[in-house]
Amino acid sequence: MWDNFPVIKDELKAFEGYLESKLSSRIGFLDKATKNVVLSGGKRLRPAFTIIAALHGDYSRERVFPAAAAVEVLHTATLIHDDIIDNAKTRRGQLTISEKHNINLAVYTGDYLLTKALRLLLETGLKPDKLEILSRSISLLCESEIDQYVGKYQIASLGRYLKRIIGKTGILFSAALMLGARTANLPDSVTRIFGRFGNCFGAAFQIRDDLLDILSDQKTEGKPVLNDLREGIATLPVILSVRNNKALEAQVKEVFNGEGDIYELVKNIISSGGVKDAEKVKNKYIQKCKKYIECLPRTAYTSALEEVVNWL
Repeated sequence: MWDNFPVIKDELKAFEGYLESKLSSRIGFLDKATKNVVLSGGKRLRPAFTIIAALHGDYSRERVFPAAAAVEVLHTATLIHDDIIDNAKTRRGQLTISEKHNINLAVYTGDYLLTKALRLLLETGLKPDKLEILSRSISLLCESEIDQYVGKYQIASLGRYLKRIIGKTGILFSAALMLGARTANLPDSVTRIFGRFGNCFGAAFQIRDDLLDILSDQKTEGKPVLNDLREGIATLPVILSVRNNKALEAQVKEVFNGEGDIYELVKNIISSGGVKDAEKVKNKYIQKCKKYIECLPRTAYTSALEEVVNWL
């Protein structure tokens, strides 16, 4: 993804070594489990965003890498907990910790990574008032996940869904960028733009993920597909398809009850325009991302944000 930006690519390679060095534990299980799950792949978009934001100012690995690692480790902790809640068997083509071992060990591993993220934050050298973005992010993320959980087997309004995904996904992208900007001593006005960009990017990213859950296959994605429908979660394509065709609501609820034909429902979601309309909403957030990029100070690295937005 970063072939056109050798500096970013080199920094991410160095970051990978730094990240591995911070995952050591005297407990053999934790040492192996955390390294397996954190280093198992993934796009590293959040640490890349932290690095890119910091490259717009006074860049220092000593400040940036702990911030980037804190966000990535926190993100991994949330994935472990998500897999427990979703009863997911695989993640990135590997068995989840809860499936490979048990739920208790998975909970403890996720909690351990949360504390590791907080310790990494302290290593940035930033003052406490500059670190509040991550604590607020954790709070909003938990609220949004709980809102989704208590709203299972219901078809949320469009507004509630969008608020939920910004809290679930956008907030960590926003935090990654804002922390990067703060480690580089960028003005608050610029930091806020990075934060708004992150929220919009996260919304588009989550909608993309929701579309892939419906349109892709497990071999391609490395994780179960149609998992949201099976778990009683109505994502954007479902919400918009029901808005277009009210008769689909009964079919969605049948699937939620384990009675309907999930593949027939997917066909109807597509034919009713749910997928096409979800793409339109995603593209609106992409356009917002591009407008925020125009408001940032232009550097050699700003175009990297444009490239990753186009990837969406």
